[in-house]
Amino acid sequence: MIDRAEPSDLEAVFLVRLRSLVPAVRVVEVHADAWPARRVVEQHEGYFAEDVLLLRYEPRREIPFPLRLHGASPDDLAFHERVRRASRVFLRAAALVEARPRRAEQAFGAIEALFEAIGPDAAASMWIEAARTFLALGDEEHAARCLRRLARLSRRAPVSAEMLVEATMSPRAGMIPPGDLVDAAAERLDAPAGLALRLGVLRRVLEAGRDVPPGTMAALASAARAAADPAAAEARIDAALLGCVGLAGTWAPAGEVSLVRARLAALWAHSHVAGEHGERVRDDLARTLRGLLADLDASRLSAVLDVLLPARSHDDGSLVLDVTRCLLGALARENDPAAEDTCARALLHLADVAAPLLFEHADELGPALALAFDKPASRPLLAALCADLDAATRSRLGPAETGPPPRSGSRVRRARSLTRWLPAPLVAATLSALVSSAADPTFAPAASSPALAFAWALRLLGLAQDERTSVDLAEGALSLAEALARRIDPRLVSATNLSAADPTVHLMRPDPAALLRGVALTRACLADRRSLRPERWPAPALPGIEDPRDARFVLLAWALSSLEASEAGSHHLAFARIAEATPLVRAGAGRLSPSTLALRGASGSFARLAEAGVLRIPTADAPSLRDVVLLCAPRELAEAFARDVGLSPPLVAAAPASSVAPPHLDPPAAPAPRELPLPDLDPARSLADLSPRRTHAAALPARDPALPLSPVIAGHVVSLGPRGELHVTPEGASSPLRRVPSSVRNDDRYRALVRGRRAERAHKHEAARLLDDHMLGAARIGAAELAWLLDDPAYASLLRHLVLATRPREPGPPEGLVLLWAWEPTRGLGVVPLDYDARWIGWTDVELVHPADLPDVAPWRVLLDDLGVKQELPQLFRDLRGVPDDELDATESHALARRKTSGAALRRALEDEGFCTGPGLATRTFVHQRSRTTVTAWFDPGSPPWPRDATSSGAFGFQDPSGAPLTFRAVPRPLVCEARARVERALARAASRAR
Repeated sequence: MIDRAEPSDLEAVFLVRLRSLVPAVRVVEVHADAWPARRVVEQHEGYFAEDVLLLRYEPRREIPFPLRLHGASPDDLAFHERVRRASRVFLRAAALVEARPRRAEQAFGAIEALFEAIGPDAAASMWIEAARTFLALGDEEHAARCLRRLARLSRRAPVSAEMLVEATMSPRAGMIPPGDLVDAAAERLDAPAGLALRLGVLRRVLEAGRDVPPGTMAALASAARAAADPAAAEARIDAALLGCVGLAGTWAPAGEVSLVRARLAALWAHSHVAGEHGERVRDDLARTLRGLLADLDASRLSAVLDVLLPARSHDDGSLVLDVTRCLLGALARENDPAAEDTCARALLHLADVAAPLLFEHADELGPALALAFDKPASRPLLAALCADLDAATRSRLGPAETGPPPRSGSRVRRARSLTRWLPAPLVAATLSALVSSAADPTFAPAASSPALAFAWALRLLGLAQDERTSVDLAEGALSLAEALARRIDPRLVSATNLSAADPTVHLMRPDPAALLRGVALTRACLADRRSLRPERWPAPALPGIEDPRDARFVLLAWALSSLEASEAGSHHLAFARIAEATPLVRAGAGRLSPSTLALRGASGSFARLAEAGVLRIPTADAPSLRDVVLLCAPRELAEAFARDVGLSPPLVAAAPASSVAPPHLDPPAAPAPRELPLPDLDPARSLADLSPRRTHAAALPARDPALPLSPVIAGHVVSLGPRGELHVTPEGASSPLRRVPSSVRNDDRYRALVRGRRAERAHKHEAARLLDDHMLGAARIGAAELAWLLDDPAYASLLRHLVLATRPREPGPPEGLVLLWAWEPTRGLGVVPLDYDARWIGWTDVELVHPADLPDVAPWRVLLDDLGVKQELPQLFRDLRGVPDDELDATESHALARRKTSGAALRRALEDEGFCTGPGLATRTFVHQRSRTTVTAWFDPGSPPWPRDATSSGAFGFQDPSGAPLTFRAVPRPLVCEARARVERALARAASRAR
């Protein structure tokens, strides 16, 4: 009697013995949920359930495609024939995915109608499986296209909400589902479930560290407004967002996720006015953030501070200090000017609301602050300014400020505030650390490093020429640049040592006199610094060019050595038109370059002026013409260019001022907290409305009442030949017919037998996989189960001549080792041990022994040779190589690294070896029952630029179910050997296809 009670998250696994009218026996292992569809398939192949044996319970799993389609209409044979035909066409299309992805996508589109005739959900299942097939090879682009086709299908056909939710939430279909698919799935659900679906997708994207698709937050807001209770929906969104604080993707530096952080900032500020409940929520968030800080880089730590600082509460001082300390450590390793600004704001915040905390940690923060800013691009912003910008110059930056510390402005202004408003012990500690770090000549003070002083002065000049910098700050920066320039000996500065001091600064002829002229020029243009921008330079009237903007592009190409279309706000077609109109430049690949032959024999005054007066200093922004710093007047450049070209026309007037206001430098203010109760953190409730636990009992296998008893069809007896072929013999005759009569051939029972014979190869492959898993997992096979398996010819041929352990033990090595030789229903198993004492041992529990568990495999190999037999299922001659002895205590091995393969072919081969593949690592979970060990093997198949390009393999290793890495010594040896052997086979198959 089979017990129908089972936990809701588990399902029963059965061994079903099937029999056909031939008669032939087939034994299959089937999960309870898959049995209704599997029963239809077996009946379609002429097999009917005869008996059932309960084996175990396993976690519930998804019914694979296309098997799930057969369960829709169990009694419609024509329906199952259409499913079978469509499945064959799908497999032919899927075979094109590896080598011809575009053709495969077209083939999937062509067979959509074939599946849609079966049903809308069948067509949806086809697109989901197509996306999974592409994703298994790392092709996310084509996988997303398949899901978009599914979304279009759902607009015109009644696809069930269950199928759309599966496509949206299943990681096997892609980490980031397309937005139109999410919208289609949410529309099929009610308002609470649709909102939960969108929140589940958002959380999964953040868990994967991917960019949040644009429009996600707007869609959540629309879903909340459409809910029956908008306030409760908004609280649900807030709870889910608070639960995402511990995910690294929440702190990505840019993109749609910045709107998520803006809402988190409002909730964090709201927690300070929510009483004791707000304090509990804030403590939970702080605990989560502290556990995450070590894994974040400078830009993400800066994003954390952007969420915490707007609250301006002294209660956050300890957390802000911890984040700032981590940020200082990250800045010592990275170059991120934007993060330096945020760090300065955080220190100002602490000085304002938690000064005693800064006093307490001054000795620790001072060296960290000096180390973080001790780099060529940042040192002048803290080193020179932290020393009050050199009091000997008596510049306007020297006097202490009397107003409150500024909360906005450029990074230099914030660094100035840093020196004026931080507690004196912290400033003193920073200065002493900077002095002690000046042993390296690269970071020596300006007086002992003229090249570095020259680079600092150029950066300060560029800051002053930026129209986004305030006038008083620009004047102070010019004062410091002038003071530095007057101290520099021209003989000690050259292009070589300038590049060595600051690799980002390139000037062919560095001249302190030109630097002083640049300071004077900038002072004269402080009221209208936009006139110094390259877009406003005067342009000569060149023959063949009527547009002054095009003439200015020619001038810029010569002044800057080349001009990119993206920087100039133009495109390659405009550059090609300019190159056709004048021989002075040539265009190519979105770039305008000077034609040096055009000015051969000219005086070269323009070249000398550009080499000493024009340079570019990259900033943290995207490359643009704002990087250009001028040391000479733009009119001088235009006139010198006109003279070298041989022209002396009047100069064209400067371009009109842009109507676009300069972008604001300050971070956007956090939205005001809404008047709603502060929710609890809710990271796990996102999918509760979408994946309810199934409570009804599964349909269990049972003896089929249609089990055939007679092998007679239309007066003819059907039987199996010696090689498994079908013989048709008239009743009463002794010899089979050479040709099958039409009355038998057209009978549905005979057609089912033919289909069953054709499926024997797939059944034998399934049997080999099942026995291989038993051997690898050291699983015990019960006596009744073994007797059933030996009734099936597919299993019997594989089990014959295998080494078994007749006394399996847990834990410990196998005992009672014998070679399986024969079996009989009455006497049981006939075995041969190493001493050749053959005997019958009856029916008993056994274990398929992996050769790595044998004390010595050589005697068993000799026994096989003496008996003159071979094993159909490889056992004794398996690859037993593990990892080198020096890597046994390591958590990853490079024994299989640096193999050149085709990326898509390798992932396909790994999938055939049982690994879960896709973008990133390939993984496979192994269960070793004797040692009660569950581990996951991982392998890095490489990351080619495109999925089908050649790539180099990486390391492999193991981890426990929680994700912690394991040393190879802690993993059972059979699992190490088997993981390496499977990866080795996959590499060998893929290497021949590497380009």
